[in-house]
Amino acid sequence: MRKIYRNNSIINGGFMKHLNLILIVLLFTGCTTVQFVSPYDEVIDNGLKEYKESINTLAKNLADNAGKKEGTYEENVEKYNALESKIDLLIDRASIQSAGKGCKLTVDLAAKVSKIMGDNLPPEGIKNDKGDSYGCTERLLSMIKEQLESLQKIHETTDKCKSIGMPLDDQGEPKKVSCLRPATSGTAMKITNQSINAAWVVETAKKSEGEE
Repeated sequence: MRKIYRNNSIINGGFMKHLNLILIVLLFTGCTTVQFVSPYDEVIDNGLKEYKESINTLAKNLADNAGKKEGTYEENVEKYNALESKIDLLIDRASIQSAGKGCKLTVDLAAKVSKIMGDNLPPEGIKNDKGDSYGCTERLLSMIKEQLESLQKIHETTDKCKSIGMPLDDQGEPKKVSCLRPATSGTAMKITNQSINAAWVVETAKKSEGEE
């Protein structure tokens, strides 16, 4: 009896060790394979932060300097070019990662993006079909670039202000110069920040998922 009991103990002990090993494997497998978003990309995350700071600072400065020489389009072309290059870099990076597979988000994440974007959601929406979150980031970054181009066009050709501290025209009146009016700046930044924040939410989700 003692021998049989000892053999049973050995068998039971071996079984429990085997069972524990299986549970550990399943636990770690569950943590690593259930991934609903693409891997976190620090370059895109930091790039969005830098872009948001730069575009908001530019828009505020332009509104404050409306009518002054430093607020004219001609004086700020290089700043627009720098912003365009920065957003193009982020678009290219997201495009390479998504490989043209389209936009796909979890239901909860798509709802967050939709809430932020409101009426400015892309016409095709945030579809939960084939693709990944890089495709959604690419789509949102492309919207941000379009908004930059729109702001640039308004500054260059649409908004005009009476010049301040600049030579007068032939009739002795202040000349009309290109500018970005405070109202225009405020509206443009509200729309742009929606898109930036939506893209930021997607990137934050990637980071959070990677830490789980």
